[in-house]
Amino acid sequence: MSLRLWKSRRRESGRGQRCVARFIIACWLSSAAPQAFSLNGEGVEYPVKLAFLYNFTKFIEWPPGSYRDPGAPLAICIVGRDPFSADIEGDLRTRIVGRHPVEVLTLKPTDTLSVCHMVFIPATENGQADKIVRDLKGSSTLTVGETEGFAELGGIINLTVAGNNVHFEVNQLAAQRAGLKISSKLLSLAKIVTDSAH
Repeated sequence: MSLRLWKSRRRESGRGQRCVARFIIACWLSSAAPQAFSLNGEGVEYPVKLAFLYNFTKFIEWPPGSYRDPGAPLAICIVGRDPFSADIEGDLRTRIVGRHPVEVLTLKPTDTLSVCHMVFIPATENGQADKIVRDLKGSSTLTVGETEGFAELGGIINLTVAGNNVHFEVNQLAAQRAGLKISSKLLSLAKIVTDSAH
Protein backbone atom coordinates (compact mmCIF):
# COMPACT_ATOMS: atom_id res chain seq x y z
CA MET A 1 0.00 0.00 0.00
CA SER A 2 1.38 3.43 -0.96
CA LEU A 3 1.97 6.05 1.74
CA ARG A 4 -0.58 8.36 0.04
CA LEU A 5 -3.29 5.67 0.00
CA TRP A 6 -2.53 4.76 3.63
CA LYS A 7 -2.83 8.42 4.70
CA SER A 8 -6.08 8.78 2.74
CA ARG A 9 -7.55 5.73 4.48
CA ARG A 10 -6.39 7.04 7.86
CA ARG A 11 -8.17 10.36 7.18
CA GLU A 12 -11.37 8.54 6.13
CA SER A 13 -11.22 6.33 9.22
CA GLY A 14 -10.71 9.38 11.46
CA ARG A 15 -13.64 11.18 9.83
CA GLY A 16 -15.83 8.10 10.31
CA GLN A 17 -14.92 7.84 14.00
CA ARG A 18 -15.61 11.55 14.52
CA CYS A 19 -19.02 11.18 12.81
CA VAL A 20 -19.88 8.24 15.07
CA ALA A 21 -18.80 10.21 18.14
CA ARG A 22 -20.91 13.23 17.10
CA PHE A 23 -23.88 10.95 16.44
CA ILE A 24 -23.60 9.27 19.83
CA ILE A 25 -23.20 12.61 21.65
CA ALA A 26 -26.33 13.85 19.84
CA CYS A 27 -28.17 10.73 21.03
CA TRP A 28 -27.00 11.33 24.60
CA LEU A 29 -28.03 14.97 24.60
CA SER A 30 -31.43 14.23 23.11
CA SER A 31 -34.38 14.33 25.48
CA ALA A 32 -36.41 12.12 23.14
CA ALA A 33 -37.00 8.46 23.89
CA PRO A 34 -34.59 6.16 22.02
CA GLN A 35 -36.00 5.02 18.71
CA ALA A 36 -34.69 2.68 16.02
CA PHE A 37 -31.34 3.92 14.73
CA SER A 38 -29.76 3.03 11.41
CA LEU A 39 -26.43 1.23 11.46
CA ASN A 40 -24.86 2.82 8.40
CA GLY A 41 -21.08 2.49 8.48
CA GLU A 42 -18.67 0.09 10.13
CA GLY A 43 -18.20 0.02 13.87
CA VAL A 44 -21.47 1.83 14.61
CA GLU A 45 -23.53 -0.97 16.20
CA TYR A 46 -22.03 -0.88 19.68
CA PRO A 47 -21.76 2.90 20.00
CA VAL A 48 -25.46 3.04 19.07
CA LYS A 49 -26.29 0.31 21.61
CA LEU A 50 -24.37 2.19 24.33
CA ALA A 51 -26.38 5.31 23.47
CA PHE A 52 -29.54 3.23 23.92
CA LEU A 53 -28.36 2.06 27.35
CA TYR A 54 -27.76 5.64 28.47
CA ASN A 55 -31.06 6.89 27.05
CA PHE A 56 -32.99 4.08 28.75
CA THR A 57 -31.90 5.54 32.10
CA LYS A 58 -33.84 8.74 31.34
CA PHE A 59 -37.13 6.88 30.90
CA ILE A 60 -36.91 4.34 33.73
CA GLU A 61 -37.51 5.03 37.41
CA TRP A 62 -35.73 2.88 39.99
CA PRO A 63 -37.23 2.32 43.46
CA PRO A 64 -36.16 4.93 46.08
CA GLY A 65 -33.96 2.44 47.97
CA SER A 66 -31.88 1.66 44.87
CA TYR A 67 -29.29 4.32 45.75
CA ARG A 68 -27.26 4.31 48.97
CA ASP A 69 -27.51 8.12 49.08
CA PRO A 70 -28.98 10.94 46.93
CA GLY A 71 -25.72 11.55 45.05
CA ALA A 72 -24.68 7.90 44.59
CA PRO A 73 -23.76 6.85 41.04
CA LEU A 74 -26.03 5.01 38.67
CA ALA A 75 -24.05 1.84 37.91
CA ILE A 76 -24.17 0.44 34.37
CA CYS A 77 -22.43 -2.95 34.42
CA ILE A 78 -21.15 -4.83 31.38
CA VAL A 79 -20.93 -8.58 32.02
CA GLY A 80 -18.00 -10.47 30.51
CA ARG A 81 -16.24 -9.18 27.39
CA ASP A 82 -16.88 -5.46 27.01
CA PRO A 83 -17.83 -4.70 23.37
CA PHE A 84 -17.86 -0.92 23.86
CA SER A 85 -15.16 1.63 23.03
CA ALA A 86 -13.17 2.91 26.00
CA ASP A 87 -13.41 6.47 24.59
CA ILE A 88 -17.20 6.48 24.43
CA GLU A 89 -17.48 4.77 27.82
CA GLY A 90 -15.22 7.54 29.16
CA ASP A 91 -17.58 10.16 27.77
CA LEU A 92 -20.54 8.32 29.31
CA ARG A 93 -18.84 8.56 32.72
CA THR A 94 -19.08 12.36 32.48
CA ARG A 95 -22.90 12.22 32.23
CA ILE A 96 -25.46 12.75 34.98
CA VAL A 97 -28.85 11.01 35.26
CA GLY A 98 -31.05 13.00 37.62
CA ARG A 99 -28.58 13.79 40.41
CA HIS A 100 -26.60 10.60 39.83
CA PRO A 101 -23.26 10.44 38.00
CA VAL A 102 -22.98 7.51 35.61
CA GLU A 103 -20.55 4.74 36.54
CA VAL A 104 -19.58 2.08 33.96
CA LEU A 105 -18.19 -1.20 35.32
CA THR A 106 -17.03 -4.40 33.63
CA LEU A 107 -17.83 -7.43 35.77
CA LYS A 108 -17.65 -11.22 35.50
CA PRO A 109 -20.83 -13.31 35.43
CA THR A 110 -19.83 -14.69 38.84
CA ASP A 111 -19.61 -11.22 40.44
CA THR A 112 -22.43 -9.79 42.57
CA LEU A 113 -24.49 -8.09 39.86
CA SER A 114 -27.33 -6.95 42.11
CA VAL A 115 -25.18 -3.89 43.04
CA CYS A 116 -25.77 -2.65 39.48
CA HIS A 117 -28.70 -0.50 38.39
CA MET A 118 -28.37 -1.85 34.86
CA VAL A 119 -26.69 -5.03 33.66
CA PHE A 120 -25.86 -5.41 29.96
CA ILE A 121 -25.28 -9.01 28.86
CA PRO A 122 -23.50 -9.04 25.48
CA ALA A 123 -23.95 -11.83 22.93
CA THR A 124 -20.63 -13.37 24.01
CA GLU A 125 -22.24 -14.23 27.37
CA ASN A 126 -25.42 -15.71 25.87
CA GLY A 127 -24.79 -19.04 27.59
CA GLN A 128 -24.87 -17.26 30.98
CA ALA A 129 -27.90 -15.03 30.26
CA ASP A 130 -30.56 -17.32 31.73
CA LYS A 131 -28.59 -17.85 34.97
CA ILE A 132 -27.83 -14.12 35.32
CA VAL A 133 -31.50 -13.20 34.88
CA ARG A 134 -32.55 -15.85 37.42
CA ASP A 135 -29.89 -14.73 39.91
CA LEU A 136 -31.10 -11.12 39.66
CA LYS A 137 -34.74 -11.93 40.41
CA GLY A 138 -35.81 -10.02 43.49
CA SER A 139 -33.39 -7.15 42.78
CA SER A 140 -34.23 -3.82 41.13
CA THR A 141 -31.64 -4.33 38.40
CA LEU A 142 -32.54 -3.52 34.80
CA THR A 143 -31.33 -6.42 32.66
CA VAL A 144 -30.53 -5.65 29.01
CA GLY A 145 -29.49 -8.26 26.46
CA GLU A 146 -28.90 -8.50 22.74
CA THR A 147 -29.74 -12.10 21.84
CA GLU A 148 -32.90 -13.68 20.48
CA GLY A 149 -35.31 -14.74 23.21
CA PHE A 150 -33.61 -12.74 26.00
CA ALA A 151 -36.78 -10.89 27.03
CA GLU A 152 -38.83 -14.11 26.88
CA LEU A 153 -36.32 -15.61 29.37
CA GLY A 154 -37.27 -12.88 31.84
CA GLY A 155 -34.78 -10.21 30.76
CA ILE A 156 -36.32 -6.73 30.86
CA ILE A 157 -35.02 -5.15 27.64
CA ASN A 158 -33.59 -6.82 24.56
CA LEU A 159 -31.79 -4.90 21.83
CA THR A 160 -32.42 -6.36 18.38
CA VAL A 161 -31.07 -5.62 14.93
CA ALA A 162 -33.51 -5.89 12.01
CA GLY A 163 -32.21 -5.02 8.58
CA ASN A 164 -29.93 -2.11 9.30
CA ASN A 165 -31.66 -0.77 12.42
CA VAL A 166 -31.45 -1.27 16.18
CA HIS A 167 -34.82 -1.79 17.89
CA PHE A 168 -35.74 -2.97 21.37
CA GLU A 169 -38.17 -5.30 23.11
CA VAL A 170 -39.52 -4.80 26.64
CA ASN A 171 -40.81 -7.42 29.06
CA GLN A 172 -43.16 -5.31 31.19
CA LEU A 173 -43.88 -8.11 33.67
CA ALA A 174 -40.17 -8.54 34.35
CA ALA A 175 -39.83 -4.77 34.86
CA GLN A 176 -42.73 -4.77 37.31
CA ARG A 177 -41.22 -7.68 39.25
CA ALA A 178 -38.01 -5.64 39.56
CA GLY A 179 -39.96 -2.61 40.83
CA LEU A 180 -38.98 -0.53 37.79
CA LYS A 181 -41.34 2.05 36.28
CA ILE A 182 -40.91 2.39 32.53
CA SER A 183 -42.16 5.56 30.85
CA SER A 184 -45.13 5.13 28.52
CA LYS A 185 -43.12 7.10 25.95
CA LEU A 186 -40.45 4.38 25.97
CA LEU A 187 -43.01 1.58 25.92
CA SER A 188 -44.73 3.12 22.90
CA LEU A 189 -41.53 2.63 20.90
CA ALA A 190 -40.87 -0.93 22.03
CA LYS A 191 -42.10 -4.34 21.00
CA ILE A 192 -43.79 -5.70 24.15
CA VAL A 193 -43.06 -9.34 24.96
CA THR A 194 -43.84 -11.65 27.89
CA ASP A 195 -42.01 -14.48 29.62
CA SER A 196 -42.06 -17.72 27.64
CA ALA A 197 -43.90 -19.32 30.59
CA HIS A 198 -46.94 -17.00 30.02
